[in-house]
Amino acid sequence: MKKILAYLFMICGTAAVFFDGILPSCVLFALSLIGYISMPFFTQALVDGFFLTRNTYKYLLRIAFTAYLSQAVLLFIYVMWNKSPQPDRLNIVFSYLIAFFVLYGAELLVSLPRDRVASLNLLEPNQSSHSTRYGVVISSTDENNLPKGMKVPAWPRTTLHALAIVLFAVCMTLLTFLPLTMSLLTVMSTLLFYFLHRWKIDNRVLVATIFYSAFAACYTYIYFRMTSTITWQAVSIFGFLLCLLIPGKRRKKSARFYRALYLAYPLTIGICAAFAALLLR
Repeated sequence: MKKILAYLFMICGTAAVFFDGILPSCVLFALSLIGYISMPFFTQALVDGFFLTRNTYKYLLRIAFTAYLSQAVLLFIYVMWNKSPQPDRLNIVFSYLIAFFVLYGAELLVSLPRDRVASLNLLEPNQSSHSTRYGVVISSTDENNLPKGMKVPAWPRTTLHALAIVLFAVCMTLLTFLPLTMSLLTVMSTLLFYFLHRWKIDNRVLVATIFYSAFAACYTYIYFRMTSTITWQAVSIFGFLLCLLIPGKRRKKSARFYRALYLAYPLTIGICAAFAALLLR
């Protein structure tokens, strides 16, 4: 059910881009809003796939392949069709790609806890220091709670934590300077689904909705103050709610089927552009 809704909403959002001048403006506006609603479905799928995949790095490569293939299709359409909208922004799969690195960094911090020091009371004082306490380092090796498909280098924990901080800094820089699509809301949605996956909290729907609504409201206000235009990306809260309320049912299907789904977005772009070109003839 979720996958069907996600791809239907995604098709509507893609159609809104290419059918400008063909459909009435009110219809295009409605299609754009529906397209925004599709985003949380894919961020939830990103988090689920992150924990279920057998190889995190291959999962990353598939997302990157989809992002670059989709952008190549957009550029090809722009070159071949003079009425095609100019792809002045990177497609939304690049935002999912950055969200993946945020997930990776979060896992390094959450699932690889730092070593701890335990203090023991000695029965007899230490002969050299005359202290009655003794500190012992307790390694957190047994507390490794990483997903099965996530492999990390055999580096010290401190180095891996530093790597996570560097990843966060790079991702924030890319979110600031790259012309991405729905980037901040995409990362926030991904993090919320990640924390909901990691921790089972009471009133999860209410708490997650409040966090997402507050962030979306702040984003909308700051966007308006900076650009003097209103962005409607905050309507993605409805997609976020649907993801939380609709129960997920994972059916066993072949790996080829799930890999074929990565081609859905670039194919949708090409099909929508082809239909728009035929209607404008």
